[in-house]
Amino acid sequence: MLILEDASRWPRPFQWFGAIPRSELDEWSRRERVVLPSDLLELWEITGGGDVFEETIYRPTVPSQPSAGFVLDDIEGVNAYHSAKGNPNGLYIFTYGTFRSAVRLHDQRFVTISEGYVVKDSYRSLDEWYVNTLRKEFGERYGLDPILL
Repeated sequence: MLILEDASRWPRPFQWFGAIPRSELDEWSRRERVVLPSDLLELWEITGGGDVFEETIYRPTVPSQPSAGFVLDDIEGVNAYHSAKGNPNGLYIFTYGTFRSAVRLHDQRFVTISEGYVVKDSYRSLDEWYVNTLRKEFGERYGLDPILL
């Protein structure tokens, strides 16, 4: 994953919340009745989500304790709030900031969305989403080398 490669080379803008055992992620997914892309689950398994540049990748609520830097930004609460505000079923928000991003559940694509929950851009993988959103916006500002794909 490109996000993890960047974090290993330039750790300053990446503050991870703490790894989550796969068994806890699987149980969480069953409890929440949500199926998400394997690359997002792998990111959570390795990092637990975190503050990336100036954005937050939300952390699922699982038994494992997050790092001391974690502030209650639980993904379930975020999605419940946005459902109450009109987010249609089928968009599972995993980060909300400069790039309001979700997984479109019916096709497992990563999408950016408007304030009104309209899909603006669609990406086939976490890497593609990361390169075209967070890294494109913040990479140069934080001194990351350009990505050559």
